[in-house]
Amino acid sequence: MNPYLILSIVLALIVAALVIYIVLDKIKRKKELDELIEFLTRVQDRDSFPELGREAEGRMLILRSEIYKLASTLQEEYAGEVKKNAYMADMLSNISHQIKTPLTAINLMTDALKNGNLDEAQRRRCIANIEAQTDHITWLVRTLLTLAEIDAGVLVIKKEDISVSELVDGIVSGIAIEADIKDVSIDIDVSPEDRITCDKRWTSEALSNIIKNSLQHTGEGGSIKISSEETNVSVNIRIEDTGCGISKKDLPHIFDRFYHGERSDPGSNGIGLSLSKQIINSQNGTVSCESEAGKGTIFEIKIYKSATL
Repeated sequence: MNPYLILSIVLALIVAALVIYIVLDKIKRKKELDELIEFLTRVQDRDSFPELGREAEGRMLILRSEIYKLASTLQEEYAGEVKKNAYMADMLSNISHQIKTPLTAINLMTDALKNGNLDEAQRRRCIANIEAQTDHITWLVRTLLTLAEIDAGVLVIKKEDISVSELVDGIVSGIAIEADIKDVSIDIDVSPEDRITCDKRWTSEALSNIIKNSLQHTGEGGSIKISSEETNVSVNIRIEDTGCGISKKDLPHIFDRFYHGERSDPGSNGIGLSLSKQIINSQNGTVSCESEAGKGTIFEIKIYKSATL
């Protein structure tokens, strides 16, 4: 066979192979680009991420991997912002709902005072009511702001070495009159040697909310016992009452913010126990509750000695 013909055939085959390779390569590249476009479109629509083909190589594989990582990060940040916005909307809604009742009472009392037909005793009752509702609003706003600070991780927590006995005595002295009026006895069995590392102000707030909750739900002639126990890993504070107890349905939700159980006081705002739990958790502690309807309630607070949680 003519050598020139053979050479021509070989060259033709090489050119054909190159053309086929280029065409196939373009088809492959086009498919990869189509996959990228589809992926970015679904990310833009906040859909689930599609599977990226595994046949990519070289720079295209690197590009696809980097786009995937970037899109994943952006989607996580977007979800976080959506969650924050939803939280803020719920918080503002709850604040407005909680403040509406005392504001309505203040408006009614103010209108009554403007009337001018009240005797001195009625006038004093109106003024006392306005002061009480104003104090309630102040407490609500302060508590809700504290919860927001805890959620945002910006609440300033001091570490102090505190005597549990001193902490409990201070709280009980503040509710002693109310307990006497209800004829509820408060027994304190706390060792002077038991000490915890915590923020005195906020821990006092947390314990006070729990003890006040026990007092609120303990009827005339009942009792509350506050005790402490030190172990190798924690100091445990136990608050036990002989009150009405908590139903099985409500028990899992008593620390939920704004939750109102079937035995909740009509004037309750449902944030005291939630605040207590968050304050204790933020200080390397835990709080749990055992209760049964009609058989009293036991709260147990554990403050750990070291960062074991």
